[in-house]
Amino acid sequence: MENSFYKKIASWGLLRQIKAEEIIDENISSIRLPNQNEFNDIVKQWCRFNKIESEEALNSWKILNGLIDDKWEVFIVRKWQWSFWCINNFQDKIPNYYLERKSYLDMIEYSIIRVKNQNLANELFLRIIENEEKFEDIASKYSEGPEKNTNGHIGPVPLGNSHPLLAQLLQISEENKVCSPKMIDSWWVIVRKEKLLNTSLNDEIIQKLALELGGTFLNNSIDSFIKKYSSRKQNFKKVKF
Repeated sequence: MENSFYKKIASWGLLRQIKAEEIIDENISSIRLPNQNEFNDIVKQWCRFNKIESEEALNSWKILNGLIDDKWEVFIVRKWQWSFWCINNFQDKIPNYYLERKSYLDMIEYSIIRVKNQNLANELFLRIIENEEKFEDIASKYSEGPEKNTNGHIGPVPLGNSHPLLAQLLQISEENKVCSPKMIDSWWVIVRKEKLLNTSLNDEIIQKLALELGGTFLNNSIDSFIKKYSSRKQNFKKVKF
Protein backbone atom coordinates (compact mmCIF):
# COMPACT_ATOMS: atom_id res chain seq x y z
CA MET A 1 0.00 0.00 0.00
CA GLU A 2 2.82 2.39 0.96
CA ASN A 3 4.73 1.70 -2.26
CA SER A 4 1.56 2.30 -4.25
CA PHE A 5 1.04 5.62 -2.48
CA TYR A 6 4.61 6.82 -3.14
CA LYS A 7 4.38 5.66 -6.74
CA LYS A 8 1.24 7.75 -7.26
CA ILE A 9 2.57 10.95 -5.67
CA ALA A 10 5.87 10.50 -7.54
CA SER A 11 3.90 10.42 -10.80
CA TRP A 12 2.31 13.73 -9.76
CA GLY A 13 5.75 15.24 -9.14
CA LEU A 14 4.92 15.67 -5.44
CA LEU A 15 7.15 13.05 -3.82
CA ARG A 16 9.58 15.52 -2.24
CA GLN A 17 6.81 17.82 -1.05
CA ILE A 18 4.69 15.07 0.53
CA LYS A 19 7.70 13.34 2.10
CA ALA A 20 8.78 16.65 3.63
CA GLU A 21 5.39 16.99 5.29
CA GLU A 22 5.62 13.42 6.58
CA ILE A 23 9.04 14.08 8.09
CA ILE A 24 7.76 17.27 9.71
CA ASP A 25 4.84 15.37 11.25
CA GLU A 26 7.19 12.70 12.60
CA ASN A 27 9.37 15.28 14.32
CA ILE A 28 6.72 17.59 15.76
CA SER A 29 4.61 14.79 17.25
CA SER A 30 6.16 15.41 20.68
CA ILE A 31 6.13 19.23 20.47
CA ARG A 32 3.71 20.94 22.83
CA LEU A 33 0.83 23.07 21.65
CA PRO A 34 1.09 26.85 22.06
CA ASN A 35 -0.61 28.53 25.00
CA GLN A 36 -3.38 31.04 24.36
CA ASN A 37 -1.09 34.09 24.18
CA GLU A 38 1.26 32.27 21.83
CA PHE A 39 -1.66 31.17 19.68
CA ASN A 40 -2.98 34.75 19.46
CA ASP A 41 0.47 35.92 18.30
CA ILE A 42 0.61 33.09 15.74
CA VAL A 43 -2.74 34.17 14.30
CA LYS A 44 -1.70 37.84 14.12
CA GLN A 45 1.61 37.05 12.44
CA TRP A 46 0.03 34.64 9.99
CA CYS A 47 -2.70 37.13 9.01
CA ARG A 48 -0.13 39.92 8.63
CA PHE A 49 2.11 37.76 6.46
CA ASN A 50 -0.82 36.72 4.25
CA LYS A 51 -2.22 40.29 4.14
CA ILE A 52 -5.54 39.24 5.67
CA GLU A 53 -7.04 42.26 7.40
CA SER A 54 -10.59 41.23 8.31
CA GLU A 55 -12.62 38.31 9.62
CA GLU A 56 -14.43 38.13 6.28
CA ALA A 57 -11.15 37.86 4.36
CA LEU A 58 -9.96 35.15 6.75
CA ASN A 59 -13.16 33.14 6.33
CA SER A 60 -12.91 33.45 2.55
CA TRP A 61 -9.32 32.17 2.66
CA LYS A 62 -10.36 29.22 4.85
CA ILE A 63 -13.17 28.21 2.50
CA LEU A 64 -11.01 28.64 -0.61
CA ASN A 65 -8.30 26.39 0.86
CA GLY A 66 -10.63 23.81 2.45
CA LEU A 67 -9.48 24.64 5.97
CA ILE A 68 -12.74 25.18 7.81
CA ASP A 69 -13.60 24.49 11.46
CA ASP A 70 -10.49 23.55 13.44
CA LYS A 71 -8.43 22.50 10.40
CA TRP A 72 -7.06 26.02 9.94
CA GLU A 73 -5.91 26.14 13.57
CA VAL A 74 -4.12 22.81 13.12
CA PHE A 75 -2.55 24.18 9.93
CA ILE A 76 -1.04 27.33 11.47
CA VAL A 77 -0.10 25.66 14.78
CA ARG A 78 1.75 22.96 12.85
CA LYS A 79 3.99 25.61 11.28
CA TRP A 80 4.68 27.04 14.73
CA GLN A 81 5.54 23.57 16.05
CA TRP A 82 7.97 22.99 13.18
CA SER A 83 9.69 26.31 13.90
CA PHE A 84 9.80 25.39 17.61
CA TRP A 85 11.35 22.00 16.77
CA CYS A 86 13.96 23.57 14.49
CA ILE A 87 15.02 26.11 17.12
CA ASN A 88 15.35 23.41 19.78
CA ASN A 89 17.05 20.89 17.52
CA PHE A 90 19.58 23.26 15.93
CA GLN A 91 20.20 25.69 18.81
CA ASP A 92 23.84 24.56 19.15
CA LYS A 93 24.50 25.10 15.43
CA ILE A 94 22.82 28.48 15.10
CA PRO A 95 25.66 30.71 16.46
CA ASN A 96 28.24 29.37 13.99
CA TYR A 97 25.70 29.32 11.17
CA TYR A 98 24.88 32.95 11.99
CA LEU A 99 28.54 33.89 11.55
CA GLU A 100 28.61 32.07 8.19
CA ARG A 101 25.47 33.87 7.00
CA LYS A 102 25.97 37.25 8.66
CA SER A 103 27.28 39.06 5.60
CA TYR A 104 24.07 38.09 3.78
CA LEU A 105 21.78 38.88 6.71
CA ASP A 106 23.06 42.41 7.24
CA MET A 107 20.83 45.16 5.88
CA ILE A 108 22.10 47.64 3.33
CA GLU A 109 20.99 51.04 2.07
CA TYR A 110 22.46 52.24 -1.19
CA SER A 111 21.80 54.29 -4.28
CA ILE A 112 22.21 52.96 -7.79
CA ILE A 113 22.08 54.12 -11.38
CA ARG A 114 22.01 51.50 -14.12
CA VAL A 115 22.14 51.99 -17.85
CA LYS A 116 22.90 49.77 -20.84
CA ASN A 117 25.40 52.11 -22.51
CA GLN A 118 28.97 52.22 -21.15
CA ASN A 119 29.74 55.67 -22.55
CA LEU A 120 26.62 57.09 -20.92
CA ALA A 121 27.56 55.47 -17.62
CA ASN A 122 31.02 57.04 -17.74
CA GLU A 123 29.57 60.45 -18.57
CA LEU A 124 27.04 60.27 -15.72
CA PHE A 125 29.75 59.20 -13.28
CA LEU A 126 31.89 62.23 -14.21
CA ARG A 127 28.93 64.58 -13.76
CA ILE A 128 28.40 63.22 -10.24
CA ILE A 129 32.01 63.32 -9.01
CA GLU A 130 32.56 66.77 -10.53
CA ASN A 131 29.39 68.01 -8.76
CA GLU A 132 27.69 69.01 -11.99
CA GLU A 133 24.53 67.15 -11.00
CA LYS A 134 23.30 65.34 -7.92
CA PHE A 135 23.26 61.54 -7.88
CA GLU A 136 19.52 61.58 -7.12
CA ASP A 137 18.67 63.84 -10.07
CA ILE A 138 20.69 61.75 -12.50
CA ALA A 139 19.10 58.54 -11.20
CA SER A 140 15.59 59.91 -11.72
CA LYS A 141 16.46 61.12 -15.23
CA TYR A 142 18.63 58.35 -16.65
CA SER A 143 18.44 55.14 -14.61
CA GLU A 144 16.70 52.37 -16.54
CA GLY A 145 15.56 50.23 -13.59
CA PRO A 146 12.70 50.64 -11.08
CA GLU A 147 15.05 52.66 -8.80
CA LYS A 148 14.38 55.53 -11.24
CA ASN A 149 11.15 56.12 -9.29
CA THR A 150 12.97 56.48 -5.94
CA ASN A 151 15.81 58.75 -7.09
CA GLY A 152 18.07 55.71 -7.15
CA HIS A 153 17.58 54.85 -3.48
CA ILE A 154 17.28 51.19 -2.42
CA GLY A 155 16.74 49.78 1.05
CA PRO A 156 17.16 48.93 3.74
CA VAL A 157 17.18 45.44 2.21
CA PRO A 158 19.06 42.24 3.14
CA LEU A 159 22.50 42.32 1.55
CA GLY A 160 22.03 38.69 0.53
CA ASN A 161 19.09 39.65 -1.68
CA SER A 162 21.37 41.64 -3.97
CA HIS A 163 23.15 40.29 -7.03
CA PRO A 164 26.36 38.55 -5.79
CA LEU A 165 28.63 40.99 -7.65
CA LEU A 166 26.67 43.97 -6.36
CA ALA A 167 26.71 42.59 -2.81
CA GLN A 168 30.49 42.14 -3.00
CA LEU A 169 30.91 45.69 -4.29
CA LEU A 170 28.75 47.10 -1.48
CA GLN A 171 30.68 45.15 1.15
CA ILE A 172 34.06 46.61 0.16
CA SER A 173 32.89 50.14 -0.67
CA GLU A 174 33.23 53.14 1.62
CA GLU A 175 30.03 54.81 2.77
CA ASN A 176 28.91 57.80 0.67
CA LYS A 177 31.63 57.18 -1.94
CA VAL A 178 30.44 56.89 -5.55
CA CYS A 179 31.93 53.85 -7.27
CA SER A 180 33.02 54.08 -10.88
CA PRO A 181 30.81 52.21 -13.39
CA LYS A 182 30.95 48.44 -13.12
CA MET A 183 29.32 45.91 -15.44
CA ILE A 184 26.88 43.54 -13.72
CA ASP A 185 25.09 41.20 -16.08
CA SER A 186 24.06 43.40 -18.99
CA TRP A 187 24.00 46.65 -16.97
CA TRP A 188 26.56 49.35 -16.31
CA VAL A 189 25.96 50.39 -12.72
CA ILE A 190 27.07 53.35 -10.62
CA VAL A 191 26.67 52.65 -6.91
CA ARG A 192 26.87 54.71 -3.75
CA LYS A 193 26.81 52.86 -0.45
CA GLU A 194 24.73 54.75 2.09
CA LYS A 195 24.71 52.61 5.22
CA LEU A 196 25.39 49.02 6.29
CA LEU A 197 23.18 47.91 9.18
CA ASN A 198 24.60 45.03 11.19
CA THR A 199 22.07 42.32 12.00
CA SER A 200 22.21 40.96 15.53
CA LEU A 201 21.30 37.43 16.55
CA ASN A 202 17.82 38.34 17.78
CA ASP A 203 14.73 36.10 18.03
CA GLU A 204 13.65 36.84 14.47
CA ILE A 205 17.05 35.91 13.04
CA ILE A 206 17.28 32.82 15.26
CA GLN A 207 13.95 31.62 13.86
CA LYS A 208 15.00 32.37 10.29
CA LEU A 209 18.30 30.50 10.63
CA ALA A 210 16.67 27.59 12.46
CA LEU A 211 14.18 27.18 9.60
CA GLU A 212 17.03 27.31 7.06
CA LEU A 213 18.81 24.54 8.94
CA GLY A 214 15.51 22.69 9.14
CA GLY A 215 15.18 23.00 5.37
CA THR A 216 18.64 21.50 4.91
CA PHE A 217 17.70 18.67 7.28
CA LEU A 218 14.53 18.00 5.28
CA ASN A 219 16.36 17.97 1.96
CA ASN A 220 19.00 15.56 3.24
CA SER A 221 16.35 13.27 4.74
CA ILE A 222 14.32 13.31 1.53
CA ASP A 223 17.41 12.61 -0.58
CA SER A 224 18.19 9.61 1.63
CA PHE A 225 14.60 8.35 1.37
CA ILE A 226 14.47 8.72 -2.42
CA LYS A 227 17.78 6.92 -2.78
CA LYS A 228 16.45 3.97 -0.75
CA TYR A 229 13.06 4.11 -2.48
CA SER A 230 14.69 4.09 -5.94
CA SER A 231 16.99 1.25 -4.89
CA ARG A 232 14.04 -0.87 -3.76
CA LYS A 233 12.29 -0.23 -7.08
CA GLN A 234 15.37 -1.32 -9.02
CA ASN A 235 15.75 -4.46 -6.94
CA PHE A 236 12.07 -5.29 -7.44
CA LYS A 237 12.44 -4.98 -11.20
CA LYS A 238 15.36 -7.43 -11.15
CA VAL A 239 13.33 -10.19 -9.48
CA LYS A 240 12.50 -13.02 -11.88
CA PHE A 241 9.87 -15.69 -11.34
